[in-house]
Amino acid sequence: MPPRPPRHLPLNWKAPKPHLAAYHPPSPAINSAAPQFNPPVSPQLPPRRQPAFSPGGFGLQSKPAAAPSPQSWGKGKEREAEIDEIQRKDDAIRREEEMLEGKQPKEGREEAEACYVPPPATIAYTSSEPLPLLYSPTPLPPFTVAYETWGTLNADASNAILLHTGLSASSHVASNGNDVAPSTSSKPGWWQDFVGPGKSIDTDKFFVICTNVLGGCFGSTGPSSPYPPGDGVTRWATRFPLLSVHDMVRAQLSLLDHLGIQKLYASIGSSMGGMQSLSLGYLAPERVGRIASISACGRSGLNGVGMRYAQRSVLMADPNWNRGFYYDAIPPHNGMKLARQIATITYRSGPEWEQRFGRQMLSEQEKNLDENGNPGVPRLSPDFLIETYLDHQGERFCLTYDANSMIYISKAMDLFDLTGPALTSLAQRFNDAYPDQPPFPFPNDPTSVSASAPRGVTEVKKVSEAELEELKKEQKKKLAKFIPTSKSPHLFDLAAGLQRLKDIPTLVLGVQSDVLFPVEQQRELSDALKLAGNANVTYYELGGVWGHDTFLLDVQNVGSAIRGFLH
Repeated sequence: MPPRPPRHLPLNWKAPKPHLAAYHPPSPAINSAAPQFNPPVSPQLPPRRQPAFSPGGFGLQSKPAAAPSPQSWGKGKEREAEIDEIQRKDDAIRREEEMLEGKQPKEGREEAEACYVPPPATIAYTSSEPLPLLYSPTPLPPFTVAYETWGTLNADASNAILLHTGLSASSHVASNGNDVAPSTSSKPGWWQDFVGPGKSIDTDKFFVICTNVLGGCFGSTGPSSPYPPGDGVTRWATRFPLLSVHDMVRAQLSLLDHLGIQKLYASIGSSMGGMQSLSLGYLAPERVGRIASISACGRSGLNGVGMRYAQRSVLMADPNWNRGFYYDAIPPHNGMKLARQIATITYRSGPEWEQRFGRQMLSEQEKNLDENGNPGVPRLSPDFLIETYLDHQGERFCLTYDANSMIYISKAMDLFDLTGPALTSLAQRFNDAYPDQPPFPFPNDPTSVSASAPRGVTEVKKVSEAELEELKKEQKKKLAKFIPTSKSPHLFDLAAGLQRLKDIPTLVLGVQSDVLFPVEQQRELSDALKLAGNANVTYYELGGVWGHDTFLLDVQNVGSAIRGFLH
């Protein structure tokens, strides 16, 4: 019988004080010598809240709330202490239950999850130039990317591996990072069992880099960052421009330039990180030696889009969300808690819920008793163990993650699409909006055309409908040479978009019990890569009951696949 999850917090639990719950450390000051930035003017608010998004923007502008007091910025340690106290109580309850059941108590956290790391304890790179964005006619002003590194970079910078995170993870992949504060370095990371000396990603051999994605809240520029050109106190909130996964990757390429790394040994990512890994291969194929995409996809499926929309809807329905301007008040804890509960259901699988919880109820002491001491009727508050588990996961997440970051990053996941027509449309949009910037490549551009090319490269070849049709005919001829496992109607379009990855060895890994990124999406991706002409595609399909979180928990199988692919 697996250990019981921590009990839910008391129903009379009170929200933290506003200045603690709203705390987000400020990003480093913007370089005053950098090009001036005129923030885009958002449209006027509609007469009622509309919890919906469009590629052109949010349409959520409102009168900014009063700026948070600078004195509140120093409360991070108090907030950490509050979170740690909740965890200590939960661990104590679990150990007590295990001892009563005759089990040896387990130490440490049961769940593999994104670890909260205060941004000032990580390394920060600040670009001196604005970043042009795919869905905004105005670039993001000089931005910051928080990151950590492990291992030693070779003299020729040939052993670098870039790890890409999922939606809610920080850059803290593992403990003992380089040049990181001891308070952070000593903490286990979200991929602790995969990264380190002698592990699947061996830091004795490789120089490992992990960033907090653009739009995040763990040190990189995002909605909780200071709003330019103000005084560094007002936050972006929902004035922050719409992001894409490609924008996140282009910010990472800027960091690689700063570190003097021209070509990565490998790019590895899981979940949204797998999307970033594929995007890097598309944007700059000459800068990566191999790609690993784990539990990800080449185009966001509607199942995931719908789930993330539901999460954003319940979050935005919380009155405390205040259309994103909540940084001087109580954040939308209830909305975040419910959104995380929905997400947690998609991270695991039905078979695991059955094995782990079954229909177990709370202990007799916690059951509702009538006036005679007999078990009463079922109550509306949690009775099942799985209910307390979901309650606990939601409670912890709302204390450690910014609501606006969740909204922006989840939307970027929805917009991810590497099919030929989608990429052609993006390239036309971007290159028309930013004619003086390095171009966004078209699907059939030679691999020498890169989104990280030097400035002044503006001549790009636009793909005509006739050329796309001819490309599809060639792909059909290749398709006759192998039997695809995917029956996706988008297979040919996806293959057209992956032409630029045909020379990059690629690992695709899927999980049969994954309900968030169903295994059919990894089959589609693998077949599309082969159809695009990639003769070095390695595909693994894992069993098990952990669902989407398999990439966090199955060290033996996922770790072995990565180790073999790297060596």
